[in-house]
Amino acid sequence: MMPEQLLKRTGLLIRVNLKRDWAKLVIWIVALAGLFTAIAAKFDGIYGTQSAIETIVKTLKSPAMVSLFGAFTAKAPYTTAKIFATEMMVFMAIVMVIMNIMIAVAATRAEEDEGLLELVRSHAVGRLAPLMAAFIELTGLNAIVGLLFGAGLQLANMPGANTAGNWLIGAGLAAIGWMFGMLTLLLAQLADSASGTTMLAYAVFGVMYVARMSTDVSDPKTTWWVPFGWIEKLGIYQTNQWQPLLMMGLFGLICLVAAQRLNLRRDLGAGLLPTRQGRTTASPILRGPATLLWRRTRISLLVWVLGNLMLGASYASVFNTIGDLAKSNPMIKQLLGASALAAANRVIVKNFIAILAIVMVIVALIPAVQTMLKLVSDENKGYLHQLYATATSRWQVWASYTGLAMIEAAAVFFAGTFGMYATGAAMMTDPIKWLTYWHVLLAYFPAMLVMIAFASLLVGWAPKLRHLSWLWVFYGFFSLYLGSLIDLPKWAKQLTPLGFVNKVPMKAIDWTTNWWLLAITVLLLLVAAIGYRRRDLAQ
Repeated sequence: MMPEQLLKRTGLLIRVNLKRDWAKLVIWIVALAGLFTAIAAKFDGIYGTQSAIETIVKTLKSPAMVSLFGAFTAKAPYTTAKIFATEMMVFMAIVMVIMNIMIAVAATRAEEDEGLLELVRSHAVGRLAPLMAAFIELTGLNAIVGLLFGAGLQLANMPGANTAGNWLIGAGLAAIGWMFGMLTLLLAQLADSASGTTMLAYAVFGVMYVARMSTDVSDPKTTWWVPFGWIEKLGIYQTNQWQPLLMMGLFGLICLVAAQRLNLRRDLGAGLLPTRQGRTTASPILRGPATLLWRRTRISLLVWVLGNLMLGASYASVFNTIGDLAKSNPMIKQLLGASALAAANRVIVKNFIAILAIVMVIVALIPAVQTMLKLVSDENKGYLHQLYATATSRWQVWASYTGLAMIEAAAVFFAGTFGMYATGAAMMTDPIKWLTYWHVLLAYFPAMLVMIAFASLLVGWAPKLRHLSWLWVFYGFFSLYLGSLIDLPKWAKQLTPLGFVNKVPMKAIDWTTNWWLLAITVLLLLVAAIGYRRRDLAQ
């Protein structure tokens, strides 16, 4: 088949995709560009003095911060712009990766799952046209976001910034996002469903993130072997290296070409990875909506549990490095004595656990919110119409999805916390006791329930607005992960229930807060159940 035939009507599909996705794309563009520019404009007020800069430099050089934000490679004299680049690049790269994975899956595998691509391909449309339309959509999206990032930094005019560095930041973030978008297009040819592609993409990203973290702490030079680590190698506002951009572009092009080749080899709706055949007859336990939903999601839940377990273990692997003041300053041991030094080290590790708890919570919320929103997507696909043809009540179905979402959140959060505990107990000379981690679980779980209940509320009353629950999860991550470093006020952190948690285990659990968060959860769930029972299907 000639290349022009394979790409026939690509332009038409691009217009269709943009007409379908324009609102989603505009929200991403405005939210990311506005957030990035606002933070850059605020940075001079936070780190505008030399004393403030010197203080944050010491913090960013610590192993705990290196594992979170990457190796601190800036050279003196330190400036506001160099601090901004160190704090923001890895964080914004994570957001760009998530955006590209979501858009790429929606433009490829999700369309196949819903049967839309089968209708499209029944017309005179080239076999590669849908894939190339997704490629062009992702390329345009990242280019626009990158340009707005660079323009925003030009407007912010931070001390120590320069034009080359500003545009390199925009280009670097656009490139890392685009690279993972192309990688997701490749993975969409391997998996046989949208959920499988999403799970596979996040698994690959998680492995790269953990590898980046480990190499940054142990030997930053080896981070060159980790594609996600290339975002740290740009030398922004210093040497301004463009080589990592070329590497990201080359990696992305290789993924795109591989995706094209594999797309030509596979059947529509199938994946190249083998799919295990199911039973000839259904198990007797699959008679209710809860067990049916469990059957469909159990593999993805297992992957999220194992992934968060490994993430927690990876973080805990640097506990000894973080909590060893004697190595960084041998005089401290003589001044404090052995017992006081051990107590000080434990405080440092506990503070790091309090930061990591945010990461564990957000990771646990992802599969939970996905399951909650699946209630609407399953309606749109017609799955629930068949279920409601039986003697199954609306309440049973709603309770099944909501209950499983909460169980998923608890299981994934517990796995991450247990991973930290088990690895810390094995590697630390004076390990943190399980009771400390248990307090972390008890402190954050009620706040997580509120966020899941909010997603359930949107599903019940405003299913078209259900994706706002992702915005709330993202804001919780941003406000608590970066809040202290960008001097975010307390009220801004408390726009999410996670902001009311009392930085456990550094501080004691606020049981009063826990109880009123549980009360809010119950109230939201009652209203959500009423809304779902009253509304029509597939609104």
